[in-house]
Amino acid sequence: MQQSLTGLLFSFATGIALACYYTLNKKVTVAGSPLQIIFWIFVAHLPPLIFWGAVKYPLHASWGYLLPGIGVLALTITGNFLAIRALSLSPFSLMIPVMSLSPVFSSLIGIPLLQEWPSMTQWMGIVLAVLGVLWLYAPEDRPWAVFSFWPQFFRERGAVSMALSALAWSLSAPMDRYALRYADPPFHALFVFSGLVLFLFVWLSLRNEWKTAPIPRHFWGVVAATGAAGASADILQLFALQHIHAGSFEAIKRVVSQVLALIIAYFLFRERLTTPRLIGIGIICVGVPLIVL
Repeated sequence: MQQSLTGLLFSFATGIALACYYTLNKKVTVAGSPLQIIFWIFVAHLPPLIFWGAVKYPLHASWGYLLPGIGVLALTITGNFLAIRALSLSPFSLMIPVMSLSPVFSSLIGIPLLQEWPSMTQWMGIVLAVLGVLWLYAPEDRPWAVFSFWPQFFRERGAVSMALSALAWSLSAPMDRYALRYADPPFHALFVFSGLVLFLFVWLSLRNEWKTAPIPRHFWGVVAATGAAGASADILQLFALQHIHAGSFEAIKRVVSQVLALIIAYFLFRERLTTPRLIGIGIICVGVPLIVL
């Protein structure tokens, strides 16, 4: 596939939308029940997906789709729940870069599942990405104290949750590819998000959370904006991948979202741009492209 200016622009736009999505996630974490927040975020995804399905009608799927489709559904809700939990516990600038572990996990999972071994360049990228994430947690007064990175990571309350969220997303990617062997892309997207909305509606109703822990009215606009940003990122990604290599897209998306996360954390959440955080983001922005390109 020939790289095009259109693909590059869509890739940059996806990275920006993703940064906005996680920023709004951080803002909305205090609105109430994480599962209610996720429910409304998924509801916002449905209108453009229904339109897409209508344009591509008739849609096709076989019975072989059922198991991987349910697997993607479960991983999607798990990844979102863990990410919102992490963002509610820890600083924004320490959480979003942890999502860079997703391509690391994907590469390592491909060894036993697909018998695909990373190249030497990819191994370098894996090491740099992991090192960059851990470097974020170095003590501010000792940014070069390498042996303090690992324990500091586990002391941060949201770090493990965000790492597990990255793992869920990395497992979701090969499951997505497997599911698409048995169903059209619009059917797959509609099945996952409508299934998530239905499951969460029933779950929240059984727990009576609509009445016991409603989302305050003044947060409704932020919740709606969060869903719109998430849907925008998904749609932009679909357009980008039609014009650019998947590896190039992933590299641009990750680097743009990481740099923007640092800027947003400084200006919006008043988080300090410490030396370890700047070093960590810099290393991540070198490591991730080496994995995916």
